[in-house]
Amino acid sequence: MSDLNQKKEFYDYIGNSIKFFNEKIDEFNFPIRMFTHYDADGLCSGAILSVMLFREKIPYHLTIKKQLDRQNIQEIAISIEKSNNFVIFSDFGSGQCQEIENNIKKGQYMILDHHLPQKIANKEMKKELKILRERHFPYHVNPYFFEIDGSIDVSAAGICYLFSKIINSNNIDLSPLAIVAATGDIQNQGPNRTFIGLNSDILNDALKEKKIEMKTDLNFSSFKPLNQAIAYSNEIQLPGLSQREDVSLKFLQKTGVFVENVDGEIKTLNDFSWDEKRIISSAIVKYAVDSCGLDPAEITKKLIINKYLLLDEINYPELSETSEFSHLLNSCGRTGNASMGIAIAMGDKDKSIEKVRKILKNYKSKLSKSIEWVLSEKKLKSMDYIHYFYGEDIIPEEIIGTICSMLINSQLIDRTKPILGYADKIGEDFYKVSARTTIDLVNDGVNLSQVIKEATRLMKLEVLGGGHPPAAGTKIKKELIDEFLLICDKIIKKQLKHKISF
Repeated sequence: MSDLNQKKEFYDYIGNSIKFFNEKIDEFNFPIRMFTHYDADGLCSGAILSVMLFREKIPYHLTIKKQLDRQNIQEIAISIEKSNNFVIFSDFGSGQCQEIENNIKKGQYMILDHHLPQKIANKEMKKELKILRERHFPYHVNPYFFEIDGSIDVSAAGICYLFSKIINSNNIDLSPLAIVAATGDIQNQGPNRTFIGLNSDILNDALKEKKIEMKTDLNFSSFKPLNQAIAYSNEIQLPGLSQREDVSLKFLQKTGVFVENVDGEIKTLNDFSWDEKRIISSAIVKYAVDSCGLDPAEITKKLIINKYLLLDEINYPELSETSEFSHLLNSCGRTGNASMGIAIAMGDKDKSIEKVRKILKNYKSKLSKSIEWVLSEKKLKSMDYIHYFYGEDIIPEEIIGTICSMLINSQLIDRTKPILGYADKIGEDFYKVSARTTIDLVNDGVNLSQVIKEATRLMKLEVLGGGHPPAAGTKIKKELIDEFLLICDKIIKKQLKHKISF
C-alpha cells in the first residue's frame, strides 16, 4: 500500500469515527468523560480535544492519569455505568483495548491512540491488525491499522488533531500542539530532526497558518546562558563539560567568541550570530572527537538540528520552541501538576506561567541530579544485551522513563544495548519498568514493545504492558524483577538474530 493510499484510508476511517462519535454522544448523558496520559503527548491530546469540544459546545470532563491498567479500567467502567457517560481514551487505550472491550460496552467509548494494540507484538502482524481494525471499526482509531508507524509517523495528539480538524477545519490552529507532542515523543527522527509521515502533514498545516517557523540551530536551549545550556543538555552529553557550568564557560571563552553581553551576562544561544555559532559548533565537534573519542559524524548529526518556533508564544521563552514547550508539559505532568499543563496548552498562560516556571526549574534539576547519581554511584548494571538500573529512593516512578531516555540518547553510556529502569510504585508491591533503545537498534531488530509483552507472557503475568519499538513499559512484582530482566535480555538476544530457546 502506498503512503498516499494509507493516508487516504486513514482519513476516511477517521471520518467514519466522527460519524460514530456524533451519533453516539446523544445516546448518553453529558459530560463526555475523557481520560488521557500525563506526559506531553497526553496533555496535548487532552488540550486539543478539550478545545474542540468547547468550540462545539459539548460538555466534557477531563481526567489525567499516569497509567491505564486493569484496575483503572474497571473503576472507569463502574463510574460510567452509573452515570451513563460516553468515554474517550487518548494516548492510551490501544495497549489496553481488550481490557476496555471486556469491561465497557461497545458503543460507549472511543480510543484515539498511537501505541501498538494489546497482544499485537509488532507492526509486521498485518493480518492480526487488519482483523482488529475490522472488529473495532469505527470506534478505535490507531495508525498501525493502516501501516502507519505510531512511533515516528504520528503522536496521539496528532490523531486527536486530525480528528478535531475533520470535525471543524477551524481547528487547524491546534496543529502546533500536535507538533509539540510529537517533539515530546521524540518523533522528529528525520535528518536534522525533521518530521515524517503524518507529522510532516501536520507541520505543513502549522507552517501554512503561520503558527510555526523552522530554523536551523545548535541543539542546545536557546534561552539559558550557553554554558548552562551545554552543561545541562539532555541530548548532547560531553564528558568533562556535562554538569560543569564553570568548565563549559572556560571552554566557550577559549573559542575566541565573545561570550558575554555588554552588561556582563553570559549570552544565550539566541544572542550569537550564525558565524559565531559555526565557530562554537566546530569547537564542540573537535572536543567531542579529541577528548571524548566520539564519532564526528554522530556528534555533528546531533549538534545541528531543525528547531520549531511557536510564533504565538514568542513572549514566553519556555513555550516558544516545541522542545521547550514539551519539556514544560512533561514537568507539569510528572510532578503532579498536570492540570497546569493542560491550562497552559489550552492558552491560559498568564495565570499559570510563573508557577510552571518554578516547576520546570525544579524538574530539570531533579533530572540532572538523577543522571549524575546513576553514573557517579555506578548504579547502571549490564547483562549481555541490556543495561538496567533501580531508582531506589532517588528516582521516582514518574521520571524513571525520562531518565532512561536521557541516558540512551546521551554519549555517556554504551548505546549498543537498550536500557531498562525500574522504580517503586507508591503503595504497591510492584516496580514500574521503563525500557528505551536507539533507532539504530530498532533498525537492527529490537522491539521493546514486543520484549515487554513477550516477557510478561512467558512469565504468565496478568499485567498490561507495551508501547513502541524504541520505548515501552509495564509493572512487575518486586520479587520477579530479576527473572523479568533476565528474560528481557534473552528476548533481545533473539531479536538481534541470535539463536535462543526458552
